[in-house]
Amino acid sequence: MPARNWPSLREEDRWLTEAMEERLHSSDRTPDELWGRARELRDQAEQSDTKGVRDAALALAERYEEEAASRSAAR
Repeated sequence: MPARNWPSLREEDRWLTEAMEERLHSSDRTPDELWGRARELRDQAEQSDTKGVRDAALALAERYEEEAASRSAAR
């Protein structure tokens, strides 16, 4: 299942999500570290009263989980 869409951004700000995804793909974190970070982001999302913050944290958590699963499968 693909990760949810990023929250709406203006066209000139989309470089940010692209940079975040590139950094995630090029990191040397282990799958366990990625899953741990995803759990932290989900916890942050649950504690936030701001919809945009919650949605962004969940979208990023899903990307960490996807990357962790991909790295685990490649082992």
